[in-house]
Amino acid sequence: MSFETSPSGEKPSGERAERAFGALAVITDNRFGDSDIERAILEPAGVELRVAACRSSSEVAAAGFGADALLANLAPIDAAAIEALDRCVVVARYGVGVDSVDVEAARARGIAVRNVPGYCDAEVAEHALGLLLSLARGIHARDAAIRNGKWNIAAPGKRVHGSVLAVLGFGGTGKSLIRAALGLGLSEILVWSPHITEERLYSVFGDAPRILGTILRPVALDEALSRADFVAIHLPLKPETRGLVGRRELALMKSHAFLVNVSRGALVDEEALAESLRAGKLGGAGLDVFVAEPLPAGSPLRSTPNLVVTDHSAYASRESLALLRKRTAENALEELRKAGRLD
Repeated sequence: MSFETSPSGEKPSGERAERAFGALAVITDNRFGDSDIERAILEPAGVELRVAACRSSSEVAAAGFGADALLANLAPIDAAAIEALDRCVVVARYGVGVDSVDVEAARARGIAVRNVPGYCDAEVAEHALGLLLSLARGIHARDAAIRNGKWNIAAPGKRVHGSVLAVLGFGGTGKSLIRAALGLGLSEILVWSPHITEERLYSVFGDAPRILGTILRPVALDEALSRADFVAIHLPLKPETRGLVGRRELALMKSHAFLVNVSRGALVDEEALAESLRAGKLGGAGLDVFVAEPLPAGSPLRSTPNLVVTDHSAYASRESLALLRKRTAENALEELRKAGRLD
């Protein structure tokens, strides 16, 4: 575990020391190359900012000792790490999910856990749409074939106009995908979510689907899977959604249908998906997320045909990352003020 060098050139220890600032915040692990955005928000408010390079729970415990706030990327913040946090009042997570934080352990210690919902809704929807269009039009396969000297590849694509799209999930990214897809001339958009109703759908989209000639309606999961030409997953990973799309669900899908997952890898049974694609029981799939990341060398998905993969990057744009960093720092600052750690 190490800390970013301070402006004076010294490397501060993890222990709380006398200083001009009223509180200490620690970035457990930095993916962004600098901490300028966070520093510009926190330091004028009286919060000293340090940047660690934690990879393990024990490193988080050491870096977080004496800290009033943690800003966390991918470093695991489990019960053992939380137990070692002697002053912390908030774990501000860079992201929508809080999978890497033991939320119950934090709450038991009176530590708030904050996330940043909605910061990348447009990016994730755009990425899902990009995977869908690449699969439908065979863009990925044609690119690879042309680079290998081929031309006029005999693999006609699928027309998106007039097709049926199923969106699993009606949170921010699901709504954003529906909004974007309404301009594609789809015949139907079927929506499944545990609490979806027609009233909820039309409270968001009003008359837009009717005006654009697309039927938008809530359906049961099995109907969504069996009727769709394209299925896009936009769900959080919870105990009840883990493995949601497995062998039974894949068998319900049309043999020419395409599956897109930009949410969490564990929502889909990867082995069953690979088997379906190899057997030609599914038209193709586009994945930005996986059970294990980076994708392991032994994963069956590495050699699976009709599959487009990206590196868990759907969330990322220059704009979304700047907003993520800003809101994460603001979340930490808000909780520090609530706790009375700042004047």
